[in-house]
Amino acid sequence: MGNSSSNTAQTQEQKDIKYLGDRMPFGDAELKRLYRCYYQIEQASERISFLTDWAVHADPQATDAVREERALLIGVLEAKVLPEGFGNRLYQTAFLRRGEVSVYNDNNSPKSNAAPVDEYTRVANLEQFFDGLSNCGRRGTKHAVKVLFHCCDQNATITTPDEPMIQANDLIQLGYRIALSSAFLKSSNQEEEDEQDNDMARFLPAEDKLSQQELHSFAQSIVDHSNVRRSRMGIPPLPTTQEELWVSIDDVTSWVNDEAPLFANTLSTFMYRVFNPGQPYPPSRTEFVYPVIPQESAFFEAGSSTLLFVFACLSTALSGHFHRLYTSLSDGLSFNRLQNSLLGYGGPTLLILRSADGDLFGAFTASSWRESKDFYGNSDCFLYQLLPRVAVYRPSGNGQNFMYCNSFARSRGYDKQAHGIGFGGTVTEPRLFIAEAWDSCSASSRDMTFENGPLLGQSASGGANKQFDLEALEVWGVGGEEVVNAALGDRVKARAVKDAAIQKARKVDKAAFLDDFRSGIIESKAFAHRQQVKGRADADLEDHDREERKRGF
Repeated sequence: MGNSSSNTAQTQEQKDIKYLGDRMPFGDAELKRLYRCYYQIEQASERISFLTDWAVHADPQATDAVREERALLIGVLEAKVLPEGFGNRLYQTAFLRRGEVSVYNDNNSPKSNAAPVDEYTRVANLEQFFDGLSNCGRRGTKHAVKVLFHCCDQNATITTPDEPMIQANDLIQLGYRIALSSAFLKSSNQEEEDEQDNDMARFLPAEDKLSQQELHSFAQSIVDHSNVRRSRMGIPPLPTTQEELWVSIDDVTSWVNDEAPLFANTLSTFMYRVFNPGQPYPPSRTEFVYPVIPQESAFFEAGSSTLLFVFACLSTALSGHFHRLYTSLSDGLSFNRLQNSLLGYGGPTLLILRSADGDLFGAFTASSWRESKDFYGNSDCFLYQLLPRVAVYRPSGNGQNFMYCNSFARSRGYDKQAHGIGFGGTVTEPRLFIAEAWDSCSASSRDMTFENGPLLGQSASGGANKQFDLEALEVWGVGGEEVVNAALGDRVKARAVKDAAIQKARKVDKAAFLDDFRSGIIESKAFAHRQQVKGRADADLEDHDREERKRGF
């Protein structure tokens, strides 16, 4: 009888997994593990919180000590990093059918388990759960954005029948805290952790005034994008004030697609960390990797810097390991040092500038730097503004003047071009220009290569160049640890080739100099002295002959 019951249960599991496998984007092994964990939690007599329950049961092979540690980690995240009640809102938003009552309270404490359900309801609940899990990252950006949006929708105070709205600030804060939580879980799963990785303070959200201003600026970019989108479609803009930035689901989806393509990956990465503890992230999916800055910075005051979060949302190349190539904080405003840090470096770079007025802006380059009178680079390059607004200006497709590095020493000024580092525009007036002399840096709001828009807080009228005083400048090698290490290796090789060429030139010059010296082409004091001595001897001999002739000899 026991065997019959076991066979029936096994048959039911196989039927359920086949049913889910035909509808859900999971592999067989992963689906079987998640299915068994789902029922283990459903049948548990005690629950902690939605996120904790899954972190504890996600690995059936884990020991009790490991499960206890994971419960503690999730508890810390829910108490100190994630927004209050986020786990329950996520559960209600993505994993429950409409009208279904959650077993968790708003503070994540569990209620009593629900009463037994009929077969139809059981299958419907099972399908809804795995459908929600798929929507949290396995089905692409649009579905993940929708989940994040509706997690904030429960806090909204105004809405319309056709267009639910949320506060853009709530959405950005949520994404920021989820990203930090993912970074914390990833660090906790690493086998060999250094002292920095164990520092919980590195993952605590920054709450100072400047950080909140930076996140507000990021939220404002959704509203700016919404206004442009709605104007093109002939739709009235949503009501907004400095404090209340209302946006719709279509506004957010469009903004993510056009300006912050990695924002939605915060959720999918976090869910993978919770549901697959200790497992490496699949290379076939795009992971949100919070940037790591091992060196001191004039712009990133902590590992949880909100600017690092913003950068990571803009491009996959701006995530993971950063390496500082140059900083005016310790290198000073020296163009020679700046140029030396860039030339030969074989990877993508991020330039960050702060003007004396507090504007924060810069450029990203994907190509190696070289000195040239001509523009070079590719369409992976873009310009950006961070403060007072976040805006990204990607290539427009109308020009190829991406990046430019031309020193006065290269041409001695005979080329009549701008001497320094430039982006966009022309060789005489780049769109963004860092002058070699530092006293005539400029930026404009338009050119043929990049999309139009201000880099400085107050855009120059008509796109004309506007000069600014440079207060701070940093250049970071980006793209992840492997890319950075390879690029640094390229720079070492380039410097070695340059040094070898200089040494060879010195040897050639020295040899040529000695040949000229010996041949008399180059007169030295030693030769001059010899000629002078010889001259005096000849003169004496001639005088002697003349004297002898006078005497009749």
